Amino acid sequence: MSKILIIEDNINIRNILKKYLKELGHEIVGEFDDIFGIINKCQKLNPEVITLDLYLKNTDGINAIKLLKEQFPNLKIIVISVSNKKPEIFRALNYGADYFIIKPVDKEKLKKAFEKIQISQNKISKIRKLYKREEENILDVKNFNSTLTIYIKKPLNGKTIEKINKVVDGLLIIKPLKIVFSYFDKNESVGKIEKSLNDIIIKIRNHGGIAEIEK
Repeated sequence: MSKILIIEDNINIRNILKKYLKELGHEIVGEFDDIFGIINKCQKLNPEVITLDLYLKNTDGINAIKLLKEQFPNLKIIVISVSNKKPEIFRALNYGADYFIIKPVDKEKLKKAFEKIQISQNKISKIRKLYKREEENILDVKNFNSTLTIYIKKPLNGKTIEKINKVVDGLLIIKPLKIVFSYFDKNESVGKIEKSLNDIIIKIRNHGGIAEIEK
């Protein structure tokens, strides 16, 4: 059976998960109510499967999935969420989730999830390919000498800013960073770009990072 790490901010649901998972023969190696420091925790605990609530306080589960899969490609992630919206389910799968459970959680749903994560990779791969092109058309992120440059390839409308915000949330999970924003339209004023990204820039600085607009 599998070594499980539970990430869920509702203690009652955590207790339910522990009970059912143990009954199914799995080992619980840890439980947390947020995803801060999750990379280091995974390195220490070495789980084979993570159960992850998407709606955690002050953190973004979607970007946590992406970061975890980049660091631990063989790690299985079972998302647990109150949402049954198809776009959100597809986004979670696109970012690397292996299965999606809609709350409330019960023993049969968990049993099915562990059966499916062994055989559902082909289907998930198709979903990831479907959404990858759209994501790449909005942003590109590159690392140069510990400076992360976020290349913004679309106008700064609501959708683009939402995407930037989610990417930054994911990056801030690791550590304070220097982030430079590069805008596709070089004729746009730095002041206008900075105004559009003001909330995101403040968030980066509040986390001890540096945020700049490429001139």
